[in-house]
Amino acid sequence: MRPETATAGSVEWAAVLSRLRSPDETTRWWTGFTVVSLLVALPLVVSGPGNDLDVGNVFRSGRAIARHLTYVPSRPPGAPVHEAIVGVLDLVGGPILTNLASLAAAGVFVWALNALLLREGVGRAGRWGVALVAANPWFVIAATSTADYVFALMFCVLAALAVRSDRAALAGLLAAAAMGSRIGSVTLIAGLLFAELGTGDGARRRVLTTALVGAGAALALFVPSIIEAGGLAFAQNDFSASSPLVQLGRAAAKDLLLLGIPTVVVLLVCLPALVAALRTWSDSWLVRFAVLGLVLSQALFLRFPWKMAHLLPTLVCIAVLYAVALQERPRVLMAVVALQLVFGVVRVDVLAPNDANEASGGRFRPGITAGPVLTDWRCRRDDPDAYRGRQKEEIEVAWDCAAPYRD
Repeated sequence: MRPETATAGSVEWAAVLSRLRSPDETTRWWTGFTVVSLLVALPLVVSGPGNDLDVGNVFRSGRAIARHLTYVPSRPPGAPVHEAIVGVLDLVGGPILTNLASLAAAGVFVWALNALLLREGVGRAGRWGVALVAANPWFVIAATSTADYVFALMFCVLAALAVRSDRAALAGLLAAAAMGSRIGSVTLIAGLLFAELGTGDGARRRVLTTALVGAGAALALFVPSIIEAGGLAFAQNDFSASSPLVQLGRAAAKDLLLLGIPTVVVLLVCLPALVAALRTWSDSWLVRFAVLGLVLSQALFLRFPWKMAHLLPTLVCIAVLYAVALQERPRVLMAVVALQLVFGVVRVDVLAPNDANEASGGRFRPGITAGPVLTDWRCRRDDPDAYRGRQKEEIEVAWDCAAPYRD
């Protein structure tokens, strides 16, 4: 080793040690964020793979892939990327390892979203926008369960970073992985492609390359579903819709529950700042991406207003928009993050459905109940092996235990 190389290495190590002894603001923030995240997440991770309605079928599909090299979708149209990940990890380490994989995906998502916001010029407020997503109870539940939601978000944001770095082919592969984890990811993929169209030289080439590679790779991922179904029937569903007014009511009630009433009130107060941010549409990639992603994810949810985790793309878009809007007022975002942490433990209600599973109306019923994270942890602890049972007798009972509206 040459003396100058050794000297340079010594200087770098000295800088690292000095930073560890006297951490700067960014290091302290991420250290605190990581500690809080692990304290919240680990009790859930070790309490079973979660209460999602599809968790049992995901394990069955994954085990068929990993152990028999056969494919049976967990539900239409399938999630081959996530199902294969679950199958391999379950074979190696069981549900704790599959839960830890979700937690790792959440960590990569957090890093990628922060990097995207920094790249697009959002400073300190960007961190708190990321924390808004990470502290949300429904995100916490998804990130500690054997579920595909966080994997899909991770691949979407990585695709956004790739296309913004002029790596369109990689962006297409990541977009395909997102759709192969959760087909509804197409809402965010469409948002990032639309946003990229307004970025000047090379934009059309990047968008076209990303779209073609993404579509081709996604089609390849779903070939096993096509074969298993004997045609395109795998992409069809028989889920009926209610009247437009009932669909709207169901979606609106769950939209309100996504962030909790106190947080919604704070964000409504900040609407003037959001409107001002929307005026930067032509100049801001983030605003274009988040607005279209929000509109499309809400349109999809209006058709299928089911699980709270289906609203996570909406949550990401809201967080991005308010991070842009409140760049000069990060303390508001800090307060919102604190409210999200409280929401995980204590929930404030004003509405109750007339039927928890088939609501056609509701009634005004204010009250305070246990928050989503606390409820989900209790239900996991009471029956950590529900996912091994039958769909109606065990899995749906666990789902009903943790569902947002239970009576």
